[in-house]
Amino acid sequence: MKHKVSWKLFDDRAQMVDELMEATSEALMRGIKKRGVASWAVSGGSTPKPLFEAMSEAALDWENIQVALVDERWVDIGHPRSNEAFMLTSLGKNNAAEAMFIGMKTEHASPFDAVADVNARYAQVKQPFDSILLGLGSDGHTASFFPDAEGLEEALDVSGDQTCVALTAHKSEVTGDEVDRMSLSAAAIAKAPHVVLMITGEGKKAVLERALEVDHHLPIARLAEDVEITVYWAP
Repeated sequence: MKHKVSWKLFDDRAQMVDELMEATSEALMRGIKKRGVASWAVSGGSTPKPLFEAMSEAALDWENIQVALVDERWVDIGHPRSNEAFMLTSLGKNNAAEAMFIGMKTEHASPFDAVADVNARYAQVKQPFDSILLGLGSDGHTASFFPDAEGLEEALDVSGDQTCVALTAHKSEVTGDEVDRMSLSAAAIAKAPHVVLMITGEGKKAVLERALEVDHHLPIARLAEDVEITVYWAP
């Protein structure tokens, strides 16, 4: 199984954040130069928080940068596990407060009912994204591509025409109670020129290595068959 993965390994997290901040900034500046507006899709979770804190102070043309979510739990912004709230509090400040932030959650009860509306919202975002930041779960999920989730096959179809897709995961320790999700599709991710997977710790590194070498059915391995991904890892 051939995967399109390259690794950047660092001695510590501060070094990784510095390099990733530089690479992301360059990707966004290229986007602005090319199209006047750049777009960045970001993930939630604790791992990217130091990157967001650093990026918020970067001297970029933020008023010409759109920041959108890679995925979202189907919860309101007041929920403690809302990715949109996390994005706004950790990134939407300092210099980056000038950016345009795009969330996924709508008033619909189910993400499956909201797909058309969310895709219409994301149609306002410059495509393809200039940079996409992914994370990785201990179960091998990335974005909201959970193993055996309802909607997974459509989500992983790189020939699909949807930017955003709905999924329902099987409840686990990783998902918590919030099994209903909205996510960028693999098709949208595959079009981006700069796709990064940011992970820390020996555990996540082992999960990724096992997925690429043995557990090829896991979503991160399936995505890496079609998408060029640069892995940034630190202990």
